Amino acid sequence: RLAAAGPRPFALSLGLPGGSGRRLVFSSDGTIATGGPAQPGDLRLWFPSAGQFLRAMNNRPALALPVGGWRSLGQVRRFAAAGARLETLLNTRADAHLRLHAWGNLLVGVAAACAWLRHHPDGPALHARLPRGSGVLACPDFPAPVWFDVATLAWGLGDPPAPPTVHITFARLSVVLDELDNRLDQPAALGLGDLVITGFQPLAEQLGLVMQQAGTLLKPPV
Repeated sequence: RLAAAGPRPFALSLGLPGGSGRRLVFSSDGTIATGGPAQPGDLRLWFPSAGQFLRAMNNRPALALPVGGWRSLGQVRRFAAAGARLETLLNTRADAHLRLHAWGNLLVGVAAACAWLRHHPDGPALHARLPRGSGVLACPDFPAPVWFDVATLAWGLGDPPAPPTVHITFARLSVVLDELDNRLDQPAALGLGDLVITGFQPLAEQLGLVMQQAGTLLKPPV
């Protein structure tokens, strides 16, 4: 919050071809809310291609056109500062940051999987074949569990809107880190109780596969 705080509230709308994008609302105390269409007065940045947007997110030179809210251009540094701070935390394995590192990366993976199924050219066809249901990923070290719904491709934190179809529980933080690094021996973890899956296990397996597909797009060679 300190990194994103500023003298006054402002809203930043990021646009891409095809109408996709995201609106971020920064309060004076640094709280950030997201969602909804662009509003009059927003600082609106439009990227002419997905590649330019990915370059910007990877801190590489990119073309972003300000198409509205020019008076708020100076506020972009709050967005950049907050993003840089979050990136540092998610890429740092210091003990003080491990919980946020693991929880944040798992949350990004679930959100990316839902976005892949919704927007990737191959996503809707795969989505139609997936079993319907919802799931929860939890760990005692997480600030809150992460949930997802296959039917609506919604995701969130805390308790899911309806009883989950599958519940995935990591016994401790080190198990989550091994899973994120693709070092977890899942059969062994299941046998030892380090990983507990209750409910419809094929749904958990399918989610993992989609998260891998989405992960290849989060770090493209651009």
